[in-house]
Amino acid sequence: MKKILLSLILSALICYAPVFSNEIEDDYFDIAANYCVVGDYNSALEYLEKILQINPSNQHALDLKKGLNHVISNDKKSFIDNVSPLVRQAMEYKRAGDETGEWNTLVKATQDANAYIAYYYLGNFYRSKKEYKSALNAYSASSSARPDFAPAYLGTAIVLYEMGQFNSAINPIDKYLSFNPEDDLAYAIKSRAEFELGMILQAQEDNEIAIKINDCPEYRFDKAKILFKQGNAKESRELFKSLLNDIQISKIYEYMGLCDLALNDYTQAVTDFDRAILLTNDDEYLEMKYNEAKQMLESKNNGSSSQTELPY
Repeated sequence: MKKILLSLILSALICYAPVFSNEIEDDYFDIAANYCVVGDYNSALEYLEKILQINPSNQHALDLKKGLNHVISNDKKSFIDNVSPLVRQAMEYKRAGDETGEWNTLVKATQDANAYIAYYYLGNFYRSKKEYKSALNAYSASSSARPDFAPAYLGTAIVLYEMGQFNSAINPIDKYLSFNPEDDLAYAIKSRAEFELGMILQAQEDNEIAIKINDCPEYRFDKAKILFKQGNAKESRELFKSLLNDIQISKIYEYMGLCDLALNDYTQAVTDFDRAILLTNDDEYLEMKYNEAKQMLESKNNGSSSQTELPY
C-alpha cells in the first residue's frame, strides 16, 4: 500500500499541470518531485511549503503534503531506490539539469527487471519536451511491463489530451480510474476532453465529481466554461468573477467579456476585453472581440441618442 501511495504522489507531482499556477509554483512542484524521487522527502516538503506560502489555498499542494507526511511517518526510504537505483540516479541528473545524463540513465534502466518505472519516467521526460510520440511509446511500454501500474495510463491520457486527441484520451483515463476512482485530476482531464468533443453533459458530470473531491479554482474555471457553453451566461460570469479572488489571468477576463456580450452588456464587455488584452501578449482574437464590443456599444449609444427628445 505504501508503494502505491508514493507512486501516486510522484505521478501527481510530475504530471499535474494546474490552470492557475504561476511559473514559480511550477518550478517548486518540479523541484519537490525531484527531491521526492531521490527519497529526500523533507526537502520535498520544504518546496511544497514554499508553494503554500505563495498560495495558501493550493489544495493540490496541501494534499501532496499530507500524503508525503504519511509516507515519512511509515518509511524513510524511497521505494524507487529499491525498484531501480538507476532511476534514482537519473533523477539526480534531472535535478542537476543534465538532460543527457538523465535520458541515458533512464534508457539504461529500461533493461532492468523492473523496467516499468524507468519507462514511466522516460515518458515524463519526453512529455516535458513535447516529444509526444516517444512519450506515448514509453508509457505504453510501462503499462505493458506492469499492467497494474496506474500512473502510466494517466500519463498516456495527459499526452493524448495535450496532442488534441481528445477521444483517444478517454479510454486510458477510464483505465486509470479503474485503479484510482477518487482521483480528481483524472476526472478533470476527462471532463476537459469531453468538453472539447462537445459532450457537454458528460463533461459537466465529470467536472462535478472532480469538484466534489477537490473544490479548487481550476475545476471551478472548467465549470464556468461549461455553464457558458450551455448558454447560462449570467451564472457563468458570476463564477468567473469569483475566481478573480484567487488569481487574475487573461482567460478569465476573456470569458467574462464573452458573457457580457451574451448578456448585451457592451460597456462591461469593452472593459473586460481590455483587461484581458493587458494580461496577455499580442492576441488578434481579443482585439477583434474588443472592437466588436466597442462597435456594439457605440451603435447602442447612437441609437439611444437618436431616440432622445431634444429640448426646445
